[in-house]
Amino acid sequence: MEGRLQILQRKACGAGGNLKVVSLFSGCGGLDTGFTQVGFEVLAAYEADARTTGVYNQNLTNVARRCVLDESSNIGTDADVVLATPPCQGFSTAGGYQKNDPRNDLLAVAAKLIVSANPRIAVIENVAALGNSRNRDVLKNAIETLSNSGFTVNFSVLEAERLGVPQRRRRMFIVARQGAAPFNFGDLGQGPICCSLENALAGLDQGHLGHNPKYLSAGSNHEKIAKRIGQGQKLCNVRVGGAAVPTWEIPEVFGVVLDSEREVLEIIQRLRRTERVRRFGDADPVPLRRIEEALGRNPRSEIEQLMSKGYLRRIDDKIDLTNTFNGKYRRLRLDDVSPTVDTRFGDFRLFLHPTQNRGMTVREAARIQGFDDKFIFDKDERIAFKQVGNAVPPPVGRAVAEFVRALL
Repeated sequence: MEGRLQILQRKACGAGGNLKVVSLFSGCGGLDTGFTQVGFEVLAAYEADARTTGVYNQNLTNVARRCVLDESSNIGTDADVVLATPPCQGFSTAGGYQKNDPRNDLLAVAAKLIVSANPRIAVIENVAALGNSRNRDVLKNAIETLSNSGFTVNFSVLEAERLGVPQRRRRMFIVARQGAAPFNFGDLGQGPICCSLENALAGLDQGHLGHNPKYLSAGSNHEKIAKRIGQGQKLCNVRVGGAAVPTWEIPEVFGVVLDSEREVLEIIQRLRRTERVRRFGDADPVPLRRIEEALGRNPRSEIEQLMSKGYLRRIDDKIDLTNTFNGKYRRLRLDDVSPTVDTRFGDFRLFLHPTQNRGMTVREAARIQGFDDKFIFDKDERIAFKQVGNAVPPPVGRAVAEFVRALL
């Protein structure tokens, strides 16, 4: 049986042609696309979802197979590079840090499969929050698994907007190389932001696959709200500033308020964030006494009216705003980069087109992610948005691939 050293020596000799890649938790192939653009050859890709596997095979080479990976999976030992993008929902701030999410164990699975495959280099991608205090033990265990098996490990959070992708997307990349020689991964992606949403969306029309704009129904509350939201703004009661449009600024949907009632709302808006009681969250309900002191008068009649109109609510003996979400109906800006493209990017209640009263299309999301227009996603838009949102942007994949090739 060929030993570990012999396998590495055979790989280092470059036995014929392109550098070989095996991809774990491959999704639709965003990271793999970047590696193939640099000249790597993907031998196999493993993905748990059958429809996403089909999308991979339709757009890249026919090497993806449906497979629910665990520590006993046999992924072979012929790869120079192993890529892994295990699910991140449990680690994500957007997902609410679900510590007991069973998918969190898949980072450890990825590390152990990398050790068994014994590649020259491995790359693991996950959310930036993997480095937060709540997730640090999981990250540490994965790194120790690799380090204890002879890999030198380095990791860095890359910003997609500094790698040619028109969106704010921060992701952690862990790079592990066989041997003790140190390397610096932190310099990758330190360039300027040189892309905009306007350039990314230019030239899109009905002829592009996956571009099926769905405009908000004329006269609907959704359209009325959208008309009040400018580029770079969102519907938000809990923030103060030009980017936040509170519900009381849209009386045609949420109800008319008097000037004195607006004053009460704005006082509560400020006090709930500046006078904290709890150690968690970012705001607290406000005692009636503090509202009276801040206003210099008794506001009880206005508070009762605002409660009846649905603007305020009573929590125990305190008063709080309703609709305390951080922001909805976020309208993108053409002269800026996009927020992170996630699996919900097609929901108009979360993201609005920069200039039109509608949500974003699959093709627009794919453009923002850096996919070529020829890349075809699932026909079911709900599934397609998941495939796009879960993917590593191909330009980021390409930048990482170029770094890996230089290491090799």
